[in-house]
Amino acid sequence: MKIVTALLITSLCLASIGANAAESGDIKTAKDCLAYGKRVMKNNPDMMVVLKQAKIKNEGIQINRYEEKVGKQPVSSEVVATISSSQEILGSILCLYESDKKPLYFHYTPFE
Repeated sequence: MKIVTALLITSLCLASIGANAAESGDIKTAKDCLAYGKRVMKNNPDMMVVLKQAKIKNEGIQINRYEEKVGKQPVSSEVVATISSSQEILGSILCLYESDKKPLYFHYTPFE
């Protein structure tokens, strides 16, 4: 019985470590999306005011695996993240990725 209990506790610990690793990976991907948005919007001063104060809300990240083509362009995932300033929720950002490392598209939707 002690062996079964020890195995169960070990399994639960490993599962929680895996969940935290996945969550930290999601946060990194969302931060990469925000950084990509700042690069592609650098010539839009109004957008840069918003993006420079933006912080990713950890509980507001959604990553959808897609693995299809949009037209002829392969898309592997869609990242949607809620962004906020120190005072308020600003809105959400969306990125489409060709691979998990290469963003193709950025869009910001303000919170109304």
